[in-house]
Amino acid sequence: FNATPANVIGLVTEKPMTEDYVPLLPWFGVVQVGMALGALWQQRGWSLTPSLQRLNDTPPRLLRFLGTWALTIYLIHQPVLMGALALARRLG
Repeated sequence: FNATPANVIGLVTEKPMTEDYVPLLPWFGVVQVGMALGALWQQRGWSLTPSLQRLNDTPPRLLRFLGTWALTIYLIHQPVLMGALALARRLG
């Protein structure tokens, strides 16, 4: 099961040498369950509570910023985090 094509699917007995490995198989089922619940929510015509509706209508500025710049934040946080860890290791 440790062949390279099986790594993407998640059929491995040993985790590959990477820190951000997320196999497809167990999490694809979670995505499918979420999609089914969303479809059921729409079919039944359920509505949000007033507090969640307000949050849905006008999300906080921080959430909008994070959602708009998600890829940039993801790419920048890696070297910043590694630099902070290297500094902490050197200092202590």
